[in-house]
Amino acid sequence: MTEIEVWLRDPYSIYAKHVLNLRPLDAIDTPPGARDRGTVIHGAVGDFTALFKDRLPDDVVAELLRLGEARFAALEDFPDAKAFWWPRFQRIARWFSGFERERRADLVRLDAEIQGKVDIPTSDGVFTLHTRADRIEHRADNTYAIVDYKTGRVPSPKEVRVGLSPQLTLEAAILRNGGFNEIAKDGSVSELLYVSLRGLEPAGDRKPIEWKDTVPDAEADLALRRLSDVVAKFDDPDTSYLSRERPMFQRRGFGDYDHLARVKEWSLSGGADDSDEGGGE
Repeated sequence: MTEIEVWLRDPYSIYAKHVLNLRPLDAIDTPPGARDRGTVIHGAVGDFTALFKDRLPDDVVAELLRLGEARFAALEDFPDAKAFWWPRFQRIARWFSGFERERRADLVRLDAEIQGKVDIPTSDGVFTLHTRADRIEHRADNTYAIVDYKTGRVPSPKEVRVGLSPQLTLEAAILRNGGFNEIAKDGSVSELLYVSLRGLEPAGDRKPIEWKDTVPDAEADLALRRLSDVVAKFDDPDTSYLSRERPMFQRRGFGDYDHLARVKEWSLSGGADDSDEGGGE
């Protein structure tokens, strides 16, 4: 699932990573960065949700801090990083305690870190989309809410609505197609929600995805049709994997393979001719 947005925005990155099997090397002695922070914070919150999916503990904050300490142990060689990020996590723990108590009041059941998949037929086989949903809430009205935790940038509602950030809508499609274990097919999704966990002020925030003239179920079905069209397009061996095909709304490039696609070169020259599109075939 995490690769779908990259595929839509920057197909060349998918070509370089999964066709050429190229992986960028980390610089030597690189200090932890935003990705590492996201890993430990997201991991601790995910651990809490999975461990206490059936019932909240008496002291939510204490349990979150205990799980956070275990995750932050990965940063023991970088005391400066922990000293900077740990206060943020403490603020997140306090905010998340209130969030949990509010959300649980309307739930019948909660699934956390749940695996799911959906199959899309192709001309010569099957394309399988896999995901691991952070949180699926079974509501008292027999509908579902799909929640994703974000420690970094949260996709805007417009990005989701136009189909460039389809994670939540595709997870809803997987649910509606019976792709999550123990969730019946044709379930109705009433809410798609990003939860921003930055540790700033406020430490967390709810970022619901809303539509004026449609509902999440319809948008889930549309997202799956769109992905099926993309799969069919790239099933054609003549389809090129272009670089930065849809950069709109993106604050920065994907980066890892831009030098191979010669992004700076054709950006400075104002574009590329038909023989040099900066993409692989």
